[in-house]
Amino acid sequence: MLKNASIRRVVTLPALGMLLAGAFSVGAGGTASASGTGVLAHPTGCRTEVGGRWGTLAECNNHNGGSYRAIAVCKEGGTGPSIWSYGPWRQFGYSRAYCNGSTVATSAGIESSPRNNT
Repeated sequence: MLKNASIRRVVTLPALGMLLAGAFSVGAGGTASASGTGVLAHPTGCRTEVGGRWGTLAECNNHNGGSYRAIAVCKEGGTGPSIWSYGPWRQFGYSRAYCNGSTVATSAGIESSPRNNT
């Protein structure tokens, strides 16, 4: 009699676990959807430029729900170690990254994100 009871428990517990897992997954039933927030993508039509010794500019034509910011690579006297400077996140217009002190902008870049970071 004792043998039959232990076998029944061994078979019943996994079956009960699968049944409960199925019930919870149906009850939770939420599916991931971007329809409420819209589709997010990286900005497109972007351009960068060194605006002068002071820093850089970045601009994108279409934000696509995302955002962008300018990056300036600045160097002390134009030849020292690289110091990276970042502009503010934008969805429209120019983002400007400024070099500090006696550093000079040597190159421009852009960072983009599929999220609105503004």
